[in-house]
Amino acid sequence: MSDERIGQRLIAGLGELGLELDDGQVGQLLAYLELLARWNRAYNLTAVDELPAMVDRHLLDSLSILPWITGEVIVDAGTGAGLPGVPLAIACPDRHFVLVDSNGKKVRFLRQVRRELGLDNIEPVQARLEEFVPETVPDEIVARALAPLPRLLAQLGRFIDDGARLLAMKGRLTPEECAAVGDAYNVDRIELKVPGADGVRSLAIVERQ
Repeated sequence: MSDERIGQRLIAGLGELGLELDDGQVGQLLAYLELLARWNRAYNLTAVDELPAMVDRHLLDSLSILPWITGEVIVDAGTGAGLPGVPLAIACPDRHFVLVDSNGKKVRFLRQVRRELGLDNIEPVQARLEEFVPETVPDEIVARALAPLPRLLAQLGRFIDDGARLLAMKGRLTPEECAAVGDAYNVDRIELKVPGADGVRSLAIVERQ
């Protein structure tokens, strides 16, 4: 598929999501995708390697939670190749995103993304989530297909107890998984409609009661 058709696919998907990004932001998203595809051939950063699928499953999926991002400082827990943090940072240049992953090659890739795209609002950090100590408590934590909610709370609950919100992106989210977090936390379940998504996509917003 040509670069032009990839761009058209992205713009059409943004329209379906009801999102308006300027030409510069669309260009940055496509540049990120190109860089990811190039590094992926050598470093296997993501199992998705076809550009049309990367538009749907990486860019549009990440941006589907944009309406629920309200904080100024957001941690992307287990960011991997920068998902959802990099697309969200491109869409929200006035917000600061701390991208945390324990994998060194992925963090090196994110540092290259910051340099090549001029994304001063991303901060790649190599750390295990259990050992991650930010300078300030984040307003929100995003996590994409990382772990069941109870395990996420075991890793990140200290931040939620201090007032942060957890936005966990998942496939099918069952009432049983939500109930397993315990009575100390409130879980809002939101069904996401992502263009080109395979199966159900859900967002769990977890806050301290």
